[in-house]
Amino acid sequence: MRSRQLFRTLAMAAALAAPGLSYDHAHAQEGTVTGRVTAQAGGAALQGAGISVAGTARGVLTNADGRYELWLPPGTYTLRAGMLGFATAEQSVRVVADQTVTADFVLETAPVMGEALIVTGSRTVRTNVETPVPVDVISSLEIRLAPQTEVNQILTRVAPSFNANHQTIADGSDHINPASLRGLGPDQVLVLVNGKRRHQSALVHVNGTFGRGTVGVDLNAIPTSSIERIEVLRDGAAAQYGSDAIAGVINIVLKNQTDRIETSFIGGVTGEGDGGQGKATVNYGFPVGERGFFNLSGEFMERGRTDRSEPWSSDIFPGISGATATDAELRRRGLSRADFSMKTGQSAATVGVTFYNTVVPLSTDAEFYSFGGFSQRDGEATGFYRLPNQEARVVPSIHPNGFLPEIHTNIQDFSTTAGVRGSRSGWDVDLSLSHGWNDLQYSIENSNNASLGAASPTIFDAGKLRFGQTTGNLDAVRLIDTGGALSSLSLVLGAEFRIENYQIVAGEPGSWQLGNGGTRPGIDFDTTRTGAPKEPGSQVFPGFQPSNEVNRFRNSIGAYAGFESRLTDRLLVDVGGRIENYSDFGSTVNGKVAARLEVTPSFALRGAASTGFRAPSLHQVWFNNVSIQFLIAPGTGTLEPSRVLTSNNQSPVTKAFGIPDLDEETSLNLSAGFTLRPAGGFSLTTDFYWIDIDNRVVLTSRFADSDPIVRQLLQPFRSQGVGAAQFFANSVDTRTKGLDIVGAYGMALGDGTLTLLASANFTETEVLATNVPAPLAQRFGAGNIERVRGLLFDREERNRLEDALPHVKGTLSARYELDRLRIAVRASHFGKIEYKPTDTRLDETFGAKTIFDIDVGYQLTNTARVSVGADNVFNTFPDRHTKDANLSSGRFPYSRRVTQFGMNGGFYFARVDLTF
Repeated sequence: MRSRQLFRTLAMAAALAAPGLSYDHAHAQEGTVTGRVTAQAGGAALQGAGISVAGTARGVLTNADGRYELWLPPGTYTLRAGMLGFATAEQSVRVVADQTVTADFVLETAPVMGEALIVTGSRTVRTNVETPVPVDVISSLEIRLAPQTEVNQILTRVAPSFNANHQTIADGSDHINPASLRGLGPDQVLVLVNGKRRHQSALVHVNGTFGRGTVGVDLNAIPTSSIERIEVLRDGAAAQYGSDAIAGVINIVLKNQTDRIETSFIGGVTGEGDGGQGKATVNYGFPVGERGFFNLSGEFMERGRTDRSEPWSSDIFPGISGATATDAELRRRGLSRADFSMKTGQSAATVGVTFYNTVVPLSTDAEFYSFGGFSQRDGEATGFYRLPNQEARVVPSIHPNGFLPEIHTNIQDFSTTAGVRGSRSGWDVDLSLSHGWNDLQYSIENSNNASLGAASPTIFDAGKLRFGQTTGNLDAVRLIDTGGALSSLSLVLGAEFRIENYQIVAGEPGSWQLGNGGTRPGIDFDTTRTGAPKEPGSQVFPGFQPSNEVNRFRNSIGAYAGFESRLTDRLLVDVGGRIENYSDFGSTVNGKVAARLEVTPSFALRGAASTGFRAPSLHQVWFNNVSIQFLIAPGTGTLEPSRVLTSNNQSPVTKAFGIPDLDEETSLNLSAGFTLRPAGGFSLTTDFYWIDIDNRVVLTSRFADSDPIVRQLLQPFRSQGVGAAQFFANSVDTRTKGLDIVGAYGMALGDGTLTLLASANFTETEVLATNVPAPLAQRFGAGNIERVRGLLFDREERNRLEDALPHVKGTLSARYELDRLRIAVRASHFGKIEYKPTDTRLDETFGAKTIFDIDVGYQLTNTARVSVGADNVFNTFPDRHTKDANLSSGRFPYSRRVTQFGMNGGFYFARVDLTF
């Protein structure tokens, strides 16, 4: 029903908008520009090359013959032609009414990085080397050569300041990766698809991983086969795009190729013999009219689990203690300690996804466009093993040897965008409507509700999370005639509305109830030998309760304006501002100024200053549940289970603790750098950044009921076994400083071509202040404000912001192409990371590591290529835990709290690519 109503709305919008953009050119007195784009070598036609008009949003792609056609009002314009792998060319044309002028382009190959016509970070079309802020462009070739199979993992290797890894023993975070740009949180980077805002996932990360308390976009729901390129803007852009763009913007540009079928098959396994993967992809496009196309992609992937835990080394059975006695009982039962392994590692997944991208010409100067897709991911992960000696959590008649509970997820993701763009009276106008949603269903298997005793089921519907977003955009650009006073000046205007919806749907009663919930007379729950009730709900993940259910909406509306100009041929200046109003916290105003000065034809300086903001997500305002989290026990350092209440921001309990309403985060972004592109195929960019964020929204530390005040406030939740509480709050101010360096060099080597790419990111985040709300200080302070700061945001939470990701990350890759042979090698360096829990005796540092990828491919025929290679060819692992408490009796050889590059080790694969 949601999709049907949306398509009706889109059709109405297109019908209403199209007449305003389509009109008779004979009356408009426009002229025509036509031409052909070819490659320098052999003069081959370049299909899909972009032709843009400087200072405007106007552009067109070449057809299969490399030809294009544009209609423009009379005047003099600068046309640019660009395509990844080729240097951008430009020329000036004079357009006369009712006449045709020809502008052909011959593009020289640029084997290093090439130049692409982009719009990320600007409303006018530019090349990625002209922008006043850094924009990485990752081509479809780089994506195809990457040994990784998912978008997050590919970006981790090829983008200098991006990090994302599969998590483990972290509930829903095992299935949706928390990702970071420039060391900031998953919710501080904005994701676009074809320049339009993409919805976030339904999951808020609440367990003990990097990104705890944040909500990100599930990039792995986008098929790699659908991607033409990825543009990564590494600068604050909230003044241009609104909320979330504090760290930068990732824009995924979908393919528009036609008249061929591209297929790929990849299969592989890890160096430990597990985690097998198989993935099949297909992409097909066909033309629609002279300038239109329809492109469709599909993927299916099967990914197996990995297990990096070790055999359980402590006691197992009730009434039996010590290694000798335990081993004897294991032999008697025909078991081994390996049977009680945690299976710490990557989750299993079965993924199916399809995406489309289309443009349909409506007239000579207007077109309808649409894109979107659907994905489904069925995942399987596990939690902590429930041992038979854990009487309160195990039903012996069902699981005499305990059990390893499984968290199964079904994640569905849908998105679609439709719009009309065109030109009229000197304005380039784009009107669009986007809708997307993400559903995450939890199913708990191989478990029990211990309080139900022998009547407990072993499979539970634990409930669902849902998030939906509808966004409307109106963007307009006008090239202003300055009479030659400026090289170019463009006015950009726009408006956006957004409607968001967040839902929590309760699970079945058995997934959360204590016993039978009073449906039987007398004692309605099972007890331990002491008479205490056994734990309620499904073990590993208690289901969402009816009291947790929410169905909340909010809306926002914003407007922006700015000038994008080339004051001279060498000086470019952009100025812009945005005002936005949210229904739940009010208004915010932000601005940005950016400049680029071309000192010489090969050397330019650039810099930017901006303010930004991030609205607290609906998830952060309204998420609430009771979860089982394993926390470090004071004094012993051992991990003990605790039922933790996450109370929503508007709850009476939250207010009783003294946590105020959530407000927006605000930021100040500064950046400065230079670009160097001398002759000879070499390029170098260096950019420094400084990002201050005030009132950063985080998930607080757990307030434990060992404190009598906490015990009193949590009294209503005693029947659920709750022993601690946590809240979302504007708790900290942070400062992030860093440096990005990207270099490239291309050269002829023998009869082939060698391409070298190098990048490095140096970043550091510091928590400047912990903001203690006055009501919280009054309730818990007793004159000791430092104690309250420790309660609100403790040492381990600070560690997640400051040291959970490498401060240094670098890559060096080499690609050599000779006739039908292509060899690609990449070295990726990950700096040290530090684990700093609340118990300082358990501090550990994990040293820097360098891992190597390789891909060797051979073009068998014009339509078939085979490749073999490896991700992490030397099967390198992070440093192991050295503290016994962190190793946790063999459960965690490698840290799950801080992460460099995951714990899978090497992945070895073979791939076949076919083109028809």
